[in-house]
Amino acid sequence: MPRNKAFASPGRPTPFSSDANLEIDDRTINGPLPFFNPTDARFRVKKSAQKDWKPTAEEAAPGADIFIPGTEIRWRSRDNRKGRHALLIDRKEQKGGAAHTATLRAVLRGLRRMATECPYWDVSYLVAVSFTVGCLIFIACGLFYWLPLVDSRYEFPGESTVAGGVTAFVGATLFQIGAVLLVFEACNEDKTGCFGWALHQALHEMGWDEHSTPHRGMMLAQEDPVGCHHHHQRRRGPKSSVNESPSKWRWRWWPSWYELKTHYIREIGFVASTSLSLGATIFYVSGICALPGIYENMSVGVARGVYWLTYLVGGVLFIFSSALYMLETQPNWYTPAPHVLGWHIGLWNMIGSVGWTLSASFGYCTASWCEYQGELTLLWASAAFFVGSALLWYEALEKYPVEKPGKKS
Repeated sequence: MPRNKAFASPGRPTPFSSDANLEIDDRTINGPLPFFNPTDARFRVKKSAQKDWKPTAEEAAPGADIFIPGTEIRWRSRDNRKGRHALLIDRKEQKGGAAHTATLRAVLRGLRRMATECPYWDVSYLVAVSFTVGCLIFIACGLFYWLPLVDSRYEFPGESTVAGGVTAFVGATLFQIGAVLLVFEACNEDKTGCFGWALHQALHEMGWDEHSTPHRGMMLAQEDPVGCHHHHQRRRGPKSSVNESPSKWRWRWWPSWYELKTHYIREIGFVASTSLSLGATIFYVSGICALPGIYENMSVGVARGVYWLTYLVGGVLFIFSSALYMLETQPNWYTPAPHVLGWHIGLWNMIGSVGWTLSASFGYCTASWCEYQGELTLLWASAAFFVGSALLWYEALEKYPVEKPGKKS
């Protein structure tokens, strides 16, 4: 059996294996590439998961597995890293209840969270903010370099050497910080899976319309941050629930060698994050070289061998990691997933990565048009990275997405 069709890492339990209220649908275990671990699976929710469930004689019979119709938990490797809990609700089966988050009202709430919430203890949030601010600084950097080439009236003393160089260094520093945090995020994924929802059954009719009123027998879903096992919820240090041992809450800087070779090397998100971190580290050399007094004193050979080469190699690794992030959200390697927010994040980062690689390539050309196109490419590529980073910020604050079931992988 291909590795992407089963959870087979030694010492790693199947997600939710310790939760008697959830049962995996083996047909839905899937991943885009056969040599990587699964990235997607669905779990049916038993009626016993409802807090106020009162079984009938038939439902209480030994061996009876009664599932809530139209309700599933979706486990995705990306969501697991980000501390997200995806709930699938079929409106044909469940009238009312938790609202789908792919609506204008839900999006506006998400944008409001971006402006009002600051969960500084959440590593996914810190990653998103570091990249977003870094991209804004790179946009300013691109303007410092490009505008004087468009019109000399926009030029001021030290614009390219000082303003451009300093902003390039600060932007690269923030990218380096965000990339390292991405690796920490991947190392601290929840090993066992996290339900994250409290389910209740509506016991009484309220007499309102069907879109806003709980109806008798309908499943109501409420966020359950107290019962969440992800490290993203830990604001005031380690804390464990009744069913969790304190060891599962420990922050990890790096996996053990055994875990690395048996699990993480086959985890597409970890490989993508590590590649991006390596690319950011190499790219950081070009950011240092851009500081005032360094690049302008380099010979052409040294500039091409140090500044432009690290710029180029970093861009190539960014392309590789972006491709992996996109693949992680897809059912297979050739089918896009435009309905998944993480796929759009990977897409915009891919556009930005290609742009930065092209910008570095123009550095090996001495013609005036190459300089113009190189600085212009840096500008639009940074703008593309900004869009992807802003979506990453939005994703980091939406911990409880509610989706339509759609087709099973």
